[in-house]
Amino acid sequence: MKTLFTPILLGLTLSMAAQTVRVVDNNSNAPTGNNVYSTLQAAADAATAGDFIYVQPSPTTYGNVVVEKELHLVGIGFNLTKDLPHLSSIGNITLRSNSDNTENASNSTITGLELSNIYLARNTNGGPIFNLDGVSIYNNTFTSISWTTSSSNTITVSNMEVYNNRINSGINFQRDVDGVIIRNNLLYGAITFSSTNENNAFIQNNVILSGIRKDSQGDVLIIQNNNFIGQKNTNNSFSSIMIDAIISNNIFYGRTPSIVAAGGSSSTNFQRNVFDNNLTFETGNDELPPAGGGAGNSGNASNLEGISPDFNGTIPVLSSWSSSYDFSLDPLSAAADAGSDGTDIGITGGPYPLSTNFSLSTTSLPTIESFNVSTVINPDDDLDISVQAKSN
Repeated sequence: MKTLFTPILLGLTLSMAAQTVRVVDNNSNAPTGNNVYSTLQAAADAATAGDFIYVQPSPTTYGNVVVEKELHLVGIGFNLTKDLPHLSSIGNITLRSNSDNTENASNSTITGLELSNIYLARNTNGGPIFNLDGVSIYNNTFTSISWTTSSSNTITVSNMEVYNNRINSGINFQRDVDGVIIRNNLLYGAITFSSTNENNAFIQNNVILSGIRKDSQGDVLIIQNNNFIGQKNTNNSFSSIMIDAIISNNIFYGRTPSIVAAGGSSSTNFQRNVFDNNLTFETGNDELPPAGGGAGNSGNASNLEGISPDFNGTIPVLSSWSSSYDFSLDPLSAAADAGSDGTDIGITGGPYPLSTNFSLSTTSLPTIESFNVSTVINPDDDLDISVQAKSN
């Protein structure tokens, strides 16, 4: 019995317009041929801008990779109903510019992979800071998106979309961002915008077990239709610094919707935030807009303070998540259709609604679920093969 990603990948050289499909396979029975590689870095080095790299499922990681051009990395995905359901596992991905700064990783995509960290960096030769534009990161499980060991190597980011991922730590942008969308993720750590200059971003329909930090003033951060999960504790807040954010249609379920620090929030780190149509429950301080020393914070009369969202599932008020949790709302819930747009408050409403909870899926590519070959083949006998495939 043998499990394959898709039969089209067996040693064939494929082209999609000007784009070449390359295959990375480190299994013991890996095929050979043009455009088949045993390491991901070898495939990335051989690729030209726009190429697709399919990462075969394997029990062995493919290690780290540096991407210095537009590449499309595709793994098998998750929740696999197939024989020997290995994942496409790699180490770190570094998205950066090449040595002479004539190319960079803009417009790349990363999907269907199990990996460690995604680093946003300029080239280690000390080249200029560049703008990483148009990157999509979706349907992966990984630790974090962040900078490398040197914060001076970090870059600006525009038009990045991060969605349908399980992120086991957090996201940290060290320089300016513009047009970034973070949606439909499960986040265990914080989302941080550390630049004090420009941060224009949308954080929508996520399950977040930590918080968000925004240091900059006068720009746009929309925090909309998220479920912030925490443990009833006035020190378990959703932010350490928040300035000039629009915070609407969120459910704060055990996580305090304010900045809580020794002595309370100060007017310098918590100011001019707008809280509209949010719901708080068992947070330790359910008041909306939050009190605590911040200046210029406001909110409308449609905020729901200290009211249970009446999830259909039983969900404890603590900093945990389970795939069994059902975040859909009872039809009689106070949060049902109570958002500023007439849809639900929380992840089941808004621009990217989730039906009940967060889940990763398989790749959009066809996947062979089983591949069975006769165990005994005599000379001149026919070869009987049974193949089951699923189109996604």
